[in-house]
Amino acid sequence: MKNLSTQFFKNLHILIILYALYGLWVFWDEHSMAMDQMNMQSQNLDNEIVASQKRLSEVQEFIKKRDEYKLRVEEVAKNIEAVQRQLPPEIVDNQIINFFKGELTSLNVKESDVVPGVENATTYFISKDYKLTSKATFLQMLIFFERIGTAARIYNISELSMDVAQGGRKGRFQVIDATANIQAYRFNPDFKVEVRLENNPASGAVNEGGGE
Repeated sequence: MKNLSTQFFKNLHILIILYALYGLWVFWDEHSMAMDQMNMQSQNLDNEIVASQKRLSEVQEFIKKRDEYKLRVEEVAKNIEAVQRQLPPEIVDNQIINFFKGELTSLNVKESDVVPGVENATTYFISKDYKLTSKATFLQMLIFFERIGTAARIYNISELSMDVAQGGRKGRFQVIDATANIQAYRFNPDFKVEVRLENNPASGAVNEGGGE
């Protein structure tokens, strides 16, 4: 028994060393696990920082584009309003018919007629058709339409047909039967330019609206 106790105390330092090594290994294992968790958290944080920086960049880019779009839309709106202001506020049949007939008379066109139609409203303007029928030479009608194109008021020839008149000549020129639909315009007082810009960095949407 005495020998056994002596042997135990003799080897006690070995047991202490082994226990200390075991404790050190447990501490290192726990430390390693904690370090791994911290590394994972750090990696996740880095990813979040990168994602946040990307998001910030997208927001900044959207704000920049939004400002550019806003300037463009406002410029378009100003141009629409400027063109609209160039249109007369009303359409007076007698004035327009007298203008057409005055030009035809100055070109020595003897046979002509102008019949007003109805008004057609669109978003930006209101138009009115005038049906012109005349018997004249091709040159006379060509000059007439050129004068229409350079008139102070805006006109549009939406339809035109010219056929050779039966048995008709004027000197060396062939007489034709001409039929045209001429449109006159006035601005639409109900149209207002409305600009709406949506603050949506995710989609970067910019909308332009026009209200009647």
